Amino acid sequence: MLLSQEKGEYMKKILSLILCVMFLNTTSFVYAADAVATEHLKLPKKLAKKTPTNIVNTSDTLVCVLEYNTMQLTFAQDFTSKTAQIGDEVPFLLGKGAYTKEGTEILPPGSRVIAKISNIEKPKCFNRSGKVHLDFKYIELPDGTQLPIEAKLFSKKDFLYRGKLNAIGKGLGSTLGGMAIGTAAGCGIGIAASAVVVGGLAIGMPVGFAVGGLIGFILPGVNYRAKAGDKVNIQLLEDLSIQK
Repeated sequence: MLLSQEKGEYMKKILSLILCVMFLNTTSFVYAADAVATEHLKLPKKLAKKTPTNIVNTSDTLVCVLEYNTMQLTFAQDFTSKTAQIGDEVPFLLGKGAYTKEGTEILPPGSRVIAKISNIEKPKCFNRSGKVHLDFKYIELPDGTQLPIEAKLFSKKDFLYRGKLNAIGKGLGSTLGGMAIGTAAGCGIGIAASAVVVGGLAIGMPVGFAVGGLIGFILPGVNYRAKAGDKVNIQLLEDLSIQK
């Protein structure tokens, strides 16, 4: 009886060992078939210098673009915040697709990134330009497949806006207009004082710059505008996984 029990325990151990070996072999096969390789996202040179990371993990079944990677998009169509409304979709293009330096395709050519307008700030006085806040929602592949994406604008600001140079340009136009008015007024002053026109110009030009500068300063800033093809950089806020 005792011998029979010992044989039974021995057989259980043998069976357990066989099952363990089979499991390890199966697991090794799975990992070997789906081994992960580290590759690097291909980016334009200027963006590549700024991006925090360009690591992409690839396998036979999956591509994973790691968090903090950046991508360069282009506006799919003309855009202006003057007519846009909160909730509108704004399409961006990955016209040439996305690839790793090693040659793996991440997203095919013609893929689009769709964002929704979460808020619009109209231009304000003192040359404060309009702002457009975006929520990036999903990537749309050419076959219609949609992939959720968590991303933000990769720039000094977390919204779209036209910089100070654009606002200055508008203000300069006002300044020149004001200068012309001021110069004419100065000429009138010079003539009234029996002075030559040159004297009037001498009076009018400083007056014009002062008036025009004041007008340019107190006017509202500019709306945000973009043309189809204008570039926008985004940064992933979480890993982007794509089934092959």
